[in-house]
Order: sequence, then C-alpha cells, then structure tokens
Amino acid sequence: MRRRVPTLAMLGLSSVLEACGADPGPSPRDTDGGDDSGGVHDSGDDDPPGGPLLLCGGGTEGDVGDATAWSTAYAVLLEGGDVTGDGRVRVAVLADSEQTGWLPGYLEWLGADEAFNLTVATRAAARADDLAAVFADVDAVFLKGGDQGSYYDLWNDSPLETLILGVYAAGGAIGGTSAGAMSQSEYALAGGADYVSADVLLDSHTAWLDDVSDGGSGVHDDFLGLLPRTLVDTHFSVRGRLGRLAGALALAIDEGAPGDLLGIGLDERTCLRVRDGRALVSGAASAVFLRPGDEPALRVPGEPLVWSGLALDRLTAGWTYDLEAGSVDTADPPASAEPVAWDGTPESQEAADWSVSGVLRGDEERFEVVADRWPEAYGTHAGTRAPLLRDAVGFMDAHDAVMRGVNDEVAFRLLHDQPELTAFLVGADGAMRRPADTPDLVRLEAAADVPMATLILDASRVSWRSLSDQVSVEDAGDGGLHPAGLVGVRLHVLFTDGSDGRAWDLAHREPATP
Repeated sequence: MRRRVPTLAMLGLSSVLEACGADPGPSPRDTDGGDDSGGVHDSGDDDPPGGPLLLCGGGTEGDVGDATAWSTAYAVLLEGGDVTGDGRVRVAVLADSEQTGWLPGYLEWLGADEAFNLTVATRAAARADDLAAVFADVDAVFLKGGDQGSYYDLWNDSPLETLILGVYAAGGAIGGTSAGAMSQSEYALAGGADYVSADVLLDSHTAWLDDVSDGGSGVHDDFLGLLPRTLVDTHFSVRGRLGRLAGALALAIDEGAPGDLLGIGLDERTCLRVRDGRALVSGAASAVFLRPGDEPALRVPGEPLVWSGLALDRLTAGWTYDLEAGSVDTADPPASAEPVAWDGTPESQEAADWSVSGVLRGDEERFEVVADRWPEAYGTHAGTRAPLLRDAVGFMDAHDAVMRGVNDEVAFRLLHDQPELTAFLVGADGAMRRPADTPDLVRLEAAADVPMATLILDASRVSWRSLSDQVSVEDAGDGGLHPAGLVGVRLHVLFTDGSDGRAWDLAHREPATP
C-alpha cells in the first residue's frame, strides 16, 4: 500500500466531463451491477468540517414516489445543502461507464435541484482540463456501483479525485453504493479480483487478494480515504463475505494499517449515514462492524487464515455505531432492540467420538440444533444423528455460491433466537472432530488433503438483539426470516492442524490447545 494524505492544498486541479443528464427511464435497475485553476470549493485557511457520508451495500433502488423504499436514504446527499452558494443543490452521479438517466431523476425526486451523470472512463479523462469548471457548481457527489478496482485504477491520484475531496471538504455530501461505498474507506479493497471468503480460509496469502493490475496488494490506502481507519465491503450477507472481510483486514494490518482497523460489511438495501464520527444504520437488512481483538491474525503462506477473538456487531436499522469509540451506542437503541444475556451454563457434552465433514450437508444432523432454511421456511429441528454436539448449530459447505447468503443470514438469526448456541460455518474442505476422551474440545480440521479454516460465531457475550421489520432476501417465501441484529458476537477463524494448533473449547467458549 502507498500512503498519500489529500489536503485542501491539493484542490483546484482540473479534470474531465464525459456525460450529461438524461430523462428518467421507466424503472430502477441494480446499481451493483494538474495545475492550480483557482481553488474549487476552497473556503480559505480554515478548512470546514467534511460533509455527511452515505455508504450503501448495493441492491435495486425503490421506485420514484415510494417514500418507504430503503433508497430514500440517498436524500443524505442533500444534507450538505448549497455549498457552492449558487442557490441550487446540484449532484454529480459518477461512474466509469455510460448510465441511464434514472438515478439523476430519482435524486431530483428526493429534492435535488439538478442531478446529472458524469462518466470518467479513462485515466486521461480524469486529468482533462474542463472538469474543474463543472465541479465549481457541484454540491454533492454520488459514486455508482460497479467495480471499485476500476475506479481505483482510473481515478486514483488524479485531479478528479482531488475535486471529489474538495466537495467533501467544503461541506458537501459524498455518497455511494456497492463499489461506490467501498471506495470511500481509508483502506479500500480495490484489487479487481473476484475474491471470496473460501479463498482466504484455504490460504491466508491467496493470490485473490492481489491487485490484478500490478500484482501488488489488493488493499489500497491511497484512494479517497473519506472514512478513516476503516475497510468497507458490500453485498455482505448475500455473498457470504464474513471470511473475506476478515482476510482483507488481516492483510491490511500486516501491511501497516492500525491494529484496530474497523471492518464494515454492508448488506444490500442497507445504508450508513456518517457524520461527526457516528454511523446510523438504515434500510432493510444489516451492517456488520468487525474489530480485531487482543490476538493478531496468523497468516502463514499456504495455510488458512487463523484469527480469534474478533468483536462483531451486526446492526439493523436504527442502531448507531460510534466510530471514534469503536462501539455500539446502546444508550439509544431502536424500538425492536432488547437486552439479552446467556446464563453462562453450557450443556455437558457426551463422551463419545464425534465428527462432521464440510462437504456433507447431512452431517448438520449431528448438531443439537439443525437450521431449516431455503428452500424450506426458516425454522429449526433437533438433530437426528446421535451423538450430538450440544449448544451448537452447524452449516456444512457453508461458502457454497448458492447457499452462502442463506447460511449467513440464518446463522445470525439463530443466534438471535437462541444466544446459548455457537454457530459453526464449515467449508466444503473443512471438517470438525471431537475425540471421546476430550468431549469439550472440538478440532477444526481438513476434510481430506486440503486445509480449510472454520468460522465460529460465539453469542455467549451478546448483550443486545434486534430484528429488522423487513423480510430477508433469503426468505423462502413465507415471510418468517428477518435480518437479525446482535451486539457482542465473537468471531473466531480456526484451523487446528496448522501453525496455530488450537481447537474450540465448548465449555468455556474460547480457543484452546488440544
């Protein structure tokens, strides 16, 4: 990673405009899918505080006229007001390819006086001379969904980037969805590779974490950097990105990021409004805040990522996360929230050999609780293949491309409903084994010859829980699965046969040496 801290002294450089507004289209679509030219937005020696930030996890916006849609959160872009002083609030919608006029029309319905598409598709375009004049009238910028790796390659260290920062420094809002949200964090996962959770659970130094453009690190700390000490991911639950986020955090810290770097995972149809160091969650699903604990990550080339004791808070709409304190604001919880505590008494385990293979979904019947999920309605039933691992629920082949989103959503919902449980997300190459002579110690192993770490979600310290009032996108159709919020989960990424050599202690809910 290369460090570059942008300042107001860098403002005023020129760039390029390659678009204009267009008439709104008939329906929304998935948005995931120089020289000194006079000091644009420079207000003098005293830099004003930055404007509000909006980060959204992707997904299809609501219709124009639907005041209940999650995407009405885009109105945050108007909170900075008329920062240029021309009497109008003007929003630039930035992308690296041609776009329809639907989103500008949507922003105008929300209250913008004018919104227009701005296409910057080449490095040369990001350095052309005529964009400074356009930005002189821009009060807010929205970064479209797309490919954050492309955004980094095209716009980083350019006059265009400086002009975006100038809008923010003047008090204007910066927003983005999907790639546009990921581009705002200080440490941007923007290598351009299709990196998934299973990659880092197999090899902590996976090449999928490299930048496809130059072979270097895929985590960059020299892009916009609007949200300090964070690394943001999107489409979080539906693409099963918990392991992916942990792996990117571990890499960033290894390369010099602060040890308390905060990972943020945003679900689709979910947004964060950030101002004055506080992030308010809105929308239909949840946002995950992942913080390293006292133990560093273990990254050995060719071995799975191993990392224990990460603090995980999964928040639904109405929760606020204090970014400066690194904690959830529980003094003002949403109406759906309630305090909760496990009584601390684990069930005793049966002294019998026990094992499961990640490739066999039927092995989920060897846990005390079995999760019913898509294509069935959400629910649970008791395991049928004794002996059972008590106080536990398992998800086999947890990172399968079809089931990963369902597995993540249901795992957290089960911990909401039964916080005495521990959830194990076992990949296809993973396995778990408990010898009869150590019934409280579970080893996290390889199913065959390929080592793979297991994700463990421990809810024994959860202090608050909540439910979204919206039905999850992973619901089977009966409306019973709602996204869950939990304050105080602990995430552990373990592989017993690697250099770390620790198992999971069922009695004490912590890693232990077998």
